[in-house]
Amino acid sequence: MTDRSGGDDRRRNGRGDGHGSDADGDGRGSGGSGDERGSGEERREGSYARICCCLRPGEDRRLLVEWLDRHGYDPVVAAPDELSTVAFDCCLVDVASLRAAEGALRAARIDGDGIRPCLLVAPGDASAALAALPDSAADVVTDVLGTPLRSVVLCRRLEGALSVRRLSAALAGSRERYRRLIERTPAAVFLLSDGVVVYRNAEATRLLAPAAEAVDGTRFISLIAESDRDRVASLLDGLSSDGETGPVEASIVGGSRSIPTEIAATAVDDGPAEPTDGPADGPTRGPDVAARQGIPDADVQVVVHDVSRRRAREDQLRLYRRAMDTATVGMTITNPSLPDNPLVYVNDEFVRLTGWSHEEVLGRNPRLFQCADTDPETIARVRRAIDEGEPVSVELLNERADGTRWYNALDVAPIHGPDGAVEYFLGFQRDVTDRREREIRLAVLDRVLRHNLRNRLNVVLGHVAELEDEADDPAFHTARIRSAAESLLSLSDAARRFRSILHGRDGTDDPLRLDHAVADALATLRSAHPGAIVDATLMPATVRSGAGVTVAVEELVTNAIDHCDRDPEVTVTVEREGDDAVLSVADNGPGIPPQERPSLTGGQETPIEHASGLGLWLVRWVVDDAGGSVSYADNDPRGAVVSIRLPIVAEDGQEPERNDR
Repeated sequence: MTDRSGGDDRRRNGRGDGHGSDADGDGRGSGGSGDERGSGEERREGSYARICCCLRPGEDRRLLVEWLDRHGYDPVVAAPDELSTVAFDCCLVDVASLRAAEGALRAARIDGDGIRPCLLVAPGDASAALAALPDSAADVVTDVLGTPLRSVVLCRRLEGALSVRRLSAALAGSRERYRRLIERTPAAVFLLSDGVVVYRNAEATRLLAPAAEAVDGTRFISLIAESDRDRVASLLDGLSSDGETGPVEASIVGGSRSIPTEIAATAVDDGPAEPTDGPADGPTRGPDVAARQGIPDADVQVVVHDVSRRRAREDQLRLYRRAMDTATVGMTITNPSLPDNPLVYVNDEFVRLTGWSHEEVLGRNPRLFQCADTDPETIARVRRAIDEGEPVSVELLNERADGTRWYNALDVAPIHGPDGAVEYFLGFQRDVTDRREREIRLAVLDRVLRHNLRNRLNVVLGHVAELEDEADDPAFHTARIRSAAESLLSLSDAARRFRSILHGRDGTDDPLRLDHAVADALATLRSAHPGAIVDATLMPATVRSGAGVTVAVEELVTNAIDHCDRDPEVTVTVEREGDDAVLSVADNGPGIPPQERPSLTGGQETPIEHASGLGLWLVRWVVDDAGGSVSYADNDPRGAVVSIRLPIVAEDGQEPERNDR
């Protein structure tokens, strides 16, 4: 090492400066012995430390520097006026150097990376020398060494001082990491000492802006809205020395704003006492390391989360949920990541549409609502879209929990996650049964009218042509023309009634005595067809179907009489079967042709296979609108039996309590 205060003195033999040092490492000196020899090898196995020797030049300083180097330390020599420019872990000073370098030692003793111990070296009783110093000078001394120095004592004192250095440096580093952590945390952090704010991080400053500066030195509880103060006070009072409490929700007042927050508190425990930096027989603590780290002493750490955005999101989600729950369109959500892509949400309208409760459908696949007549091609189209994660819109024939069928306008859209994968499917369902029925009825009207009009007009035109050719029997042709015209008039009347049924204007839904309505209709038909035998057995029954039942009876009986190939015999009965009234019309005619029967029993009208008249369609739709059903059977020995089943209602229009069937 270079002795910057004079090489000649450092190399001089003897103890010229009177320190009485035996630090030449041979163990000799005042009370010295060979077993006190310091081991350089042992020291070099320890931590490498820089020791500053701020001592008067002389042989003792030279010997001390050599001893330090030999024992694995990094000695450096500095004059008092050079001390501020030297980096060191521990400083050895004499009284004169201490007086001259007091300011530099005070500044260097504690900086940002912990305590830098200062050992006072003085002849004889070093404690007496320390006591003779002014308080300001004594305050920077960590320990004292009396000369003559024994090697083993010097080793022990140096290692003790360096242990303080290492521990304080670790503590300083920990505090610096803590400071950086709380400065960068996204939550607002307040440190309290006896309930008073002594520190706030950057997020706390942002939270309380522009009134953040006024917070310093105030009681934390004063920042809380009055309605929440008791709850927060209980939170803080409930802290134990090593515990934490919370979180609780409370509003913090920042300026003119009230900010919803979530508050948690933790007791600050510094762990073991910080290393002291005073002499063993009377330590004198220096300035707190924490203060140099920008983190003042505190007993409570309060973490405050601004939940205003979360509250807004939660309010928005609740709004969305209410909107979905109360929407007038059925809404469903399925989860394709679960086995069989089950329903995980259905809204109230969907429950109303299907008749199934939430509990009955959640966890099950939507195919539950299909029926035997659901179009397989439409089902396949939906499944392909689901498999490919694509949207799809279809109309499906579904079945309710009570067995009634309805047309479902289904729209399915995939919901993608952040990675683009499909996480859910959102479904919308609308009941379009009325529209589909209208479309079917309009299609029937269109086809039947075109078919029958074309047939009748062809008849008219054919007979007109015969008359123009001076036919031999003009009366025959005119009779045929008249018949065709009457048929067209009848068709026009049927179309009028068809339109009335189509728009739901034929009669009302008031309770109707079915037996009375049938009796009135039969009286009219008997007058119109005096040659027909019409028998009736009518049990009392009240149904809700308005005058539509009368239309159905007229159509069925007229059809039986007009199409009978012999003297017509018609039997009409009204019977009660459980909770239903059953109206049956039986005849002795040839029966209803097979191609006409679907119009009664629920088949679809097609351009190729269609009924030639509107009457049977009217019967079916009247019964459908009344919530009933129609069936067909062959009569014995010949003819047809058409039965209409309608639910019975009480005289006040309310359905009676249904029997289990």
